[in-house]
Amino acid sequence: MKRKLKRLAILLVIFSQNSFGQTNNNQIEFTFVEGIKVFTPNKYSIQGKIQGGELGYHFNMAANQADYIRMLNISAIDIMASYRSLQSLTIDNNLASRGSLGDAYSVIGKLEILLLKTGPVKLLFTPGFGVTYSTINYFDNQNPLVGSHLNMTTQVGAKIFTSITSSTGIQAGVDLFHYSNGGIRIPNNGINSFNISLGLVQSINQPGPSAEPHPFQNDHKSAFEFGFDVGARGAYQSKNELYRSGLYAGYSYRLIPIVSLKGGFDAGYYFTVYDPKNSLNTFEAYGTSYDKWNAGVSVGADLWLGRLAVMGCYGYYLYFNSFYHNKTYWSPGLKYQVLPWMALQGKSYIHIHEADYLGFGLLFDVH
Repeated sequence: MKRKLKRLAILLVIFSQNSFGQTNNNQIEFTFVEGIKVFTPNKYSIQGKIQGGELGYHFNMAANQADYIRMLNISAIDIMASYRSLQSLTIDNNLASRGSLGDAYSVIGKLEILLLKTGPVKLLFTPGFGVTYSTINYFDNQNPLVGSHLNMTTQVGAKIFTSITSSTGIQAGVDLFHYSNGGIRIPNNGINSFNISLGLVQSINQPGPSAEPHPFQNDHKSAFEFGFDVGARGAYQSKNELYRSGLYAGYSYRLIPIVSLKGGFDAGYYFTVYDPKNSLNTFEAYGTSYDKWNAGVSVGADLWLGRLAVMGCYGYYLYFNSFYHNKTYWSPGLKYQVLPWMALQGKSYIHIHEADYLGFGLLFDVH
């Protein structure tokens, strides 16, 4: 930590002379990260710490009066590149496993939501989503936690920021960082870590974006929705894929400009069902089905960030001939409205804590 503070002081001296004199300029961030607790679901335990850093660009939203910016109190939208070294970690206290998890390179989009401000000090909530490249996976060296090089990433945290000159600030934060592949390759235990961070934020002479003069209008009060997705789950410790498809029909009601409530009917189709005589190649964990179809009802909400919406539903199966007798499921996802009546969507289906499969498709609206 002393070495990190010394580096931070050097950066502060370098950048503190650059004053921009405005409050809505974009910023560059340099942050040191340390994972103090690393864990994964199921039977494995992980020992050691993660160390790394983040380099980010902040688009200042002070001049943007879009509904979601104003109502969520978003102060900035960030694009972050990060590196995390997992080389010192061991699995189940086995020293021979040191280095078997490789390194992780990520690109993440984040929101900085202002929770509290007093003088130069701000308390920020920082959710994010992106992708992570893992340098080592199961098919490289029998890594039992990560089955693919490319993974999805979620990060959620909080940080305290304070300005120390007219153009420079420092911040300290905590967050939970996760990456896994959504079941595209098995194993898919994934990596989770609780992190602490310390960083420098430097303003640059570039104003943040203002609101669009003619923003995309998608403010219909209610709509019927019809969607489909296609995806696959990896077979056990194999590069073979077990294909799935999902269907959705429901009703959506816009409660406020940035939140829609919805409910509907879900159906899932299995291209390959479970065969006890070929269990290794047809077993799909909590999603394992003896029949081609399952069906359920779900309720949830969409959070609208302009054209982009974060989706989330919780459902109950009306029919599912399940190996594990599952009764409930989650279906989080993202959709991007390309036309007032059509959106691109990517969604996952989750049983308990385990991702079933990741599907991509279209969603149609009838207003």
